[in-house]
Amino acid sequence: MYQKYSIGKMASLLGISSEAIRYYESKDIIRPLRDPETGYRYYSTWDFHMLLRARHYQKYGFSLEEVSELFRSRELSFIQDRLHDQEAVIEREIVYQMNLLKRIRQSQQMIQDARQSVGQYKLAQRPGIFRTNTQKNYTLFKEKAQLDRIEEWVEKEPFVYSCAVFYEANIRAGDSHFDFGMGLNEEYAEFLRVREGPGVQYYPPCLCVHTCVPSRSGQYLTLDNLEEGLAWLRRNGLALAGDVVTQVVCMTKPEDEYFNWHIVWFPVAPP
Repeated sequence: MYQKYSIGKMASLLGISSEAIRYYESKDIIRPLRDPETGYRYYSTWDFHMLLRARHYQKYGFSLEEVSELFRSRELSFIQDRLHDQEAVIEREIVYQMNLLKRIRQSQQMIQDARQSVGQYKLAQRPGIFRTNTQKNYTLFKEKAQLDRIEEWVEKEPFVYSCAVFYEANIRAGDSHFDFGMGLNEEYAEFLRVREGPGVQYYPPCLCVHTCVPSRSGQYLTLDNLEEGLAWLRRNGLALAGDVVTQVVCMTKPEDEYFNWHIVWFPVAPP
């Protein structure tokens, strides 16, 4: 004769609520005994270990419906295959979480870099950057293909960042027009399946003059924001050698305006 346990005792042993026990029962995970006279449910040690196994599978990431499916199978090969499939899911999640950890550390470092780089200039290697545009100056795109691509890139947060580009030809012509959009450092491109193609530009690593330029919504972003950097290049005998790309490393709204900090990369020819 099996030892019988009340629903309260079973819930206490497992550290869950009585309602959770009933939910497992509704999914046919367990089938408790009923006292024919009182109608009370009673649970056996079989029920205890089945609930333990159910929670075991749930910790692997299986839904309760999937757990119920595993319990209905008499084929060990089916259960083994499902565990193999879930192993791949967990591996992908680990890769994602490891990249997420790397990204949040980079974000901290970029903010530190921005704090130290306002009004300062140095030669540095720019990382490879993939970018896609969301707007011309301050006008968002409206074409369906463009909007579809924007939606696709938004899904890549937090690995993408707001990103402007001032084209070298426009700078030389004194034209303040720029493209704004989203950027992604090359190290995440394979992980996120990003490659150069229609609507996606690739800027390979190159030597640049690096600085940080604060900006605000109350003042339009123009060539004036780059003038100090361009003047620094001239004073130091350097010539612009490509498009100027910026990375927005932080945005705030402490008052009625939006503020952001651009890390700015001025490409130059190697000395």
